[in-house]
Amino acid sequence: MNTTWGWREAAISVGIMGPSLFIGTMGAIVVGYVITGGKPDPKHFVVPSQIISYTCWLIGVWLLFRTKGMSAWREMQMQWPSSGTLGYLALGPAIMLAVGLLAPLLRAKDIDVNLLRQMLSDPVARPMLIAFGITIGPLVEEMLFRGILLPVAMRGLGVAGALALTSVPFALIHGPQYSWSWQHILLLVFVSVAFGMIRLRSGSTMASTLTHAAYNLMMFAAYFITTKDTQL
Repeated sequence: MNTTWGWREAAISVGIMGPSLFIGTMGAIVVGYVITGGKPDPKHFVVPSQIISYTCWLIGVWLLFRTKGMSAWREMQMQWPSSGTLGYLALGPAIMLAVGLLAPLLRAKDIDVNLLRQMLSDPVARPMLIAFGITIGPLVEEMLFRGILLPVAMRGLGVAGALALTSVPFALIHGPQYSWSWQHILLLVFVSVAFGMIRLRSGSTMASTLTHAAYNLMMFAAYFITTKDTQL
């Protein structure tokens, strides 16, 4: 896994996310106030704030790589996998099924995240959340964790260490969605390790992005199947 950047560039890439999230949140709130004439409904500005944040991060990382005379897309190996595209998509539901089988063994309870439930029940927020969850969401997360951090970690920590270094933070950033349930965080570590292995075996961050997107899509599908009072 050849890379020409190191821990400094990786740390800067992670650091860019903080200001990006701030800009995205403030931007979405301001636009919400302008459009509604009052305090915007949280379920309607969560996704726009994430889109703005992730877009700012992409611009920041692109500029970082440009200053180094590198192509971010090429360095992160965001090329389309040479073969097996359908297989990578199929791995998403497969990982989701594995999580479903592991959850009872860990005695993981169903977590009712109020805001997420409201968004998936709202005709305006629902399509925005699903579209984000299967496009820019997995794209940016895979670029950060598997495109930038994983190759750098591989050089000094080996496969196991690199997978751990990228998977634990990945799980923790999703912790609030599951009320910090340790069982769900552990399951997310498993999911992240699976994405990382796909990245390593395929040599393509786009391959793990496809799997990540398919996994999220299956998550949404499972929610609608098990929630009878939600109208599509």
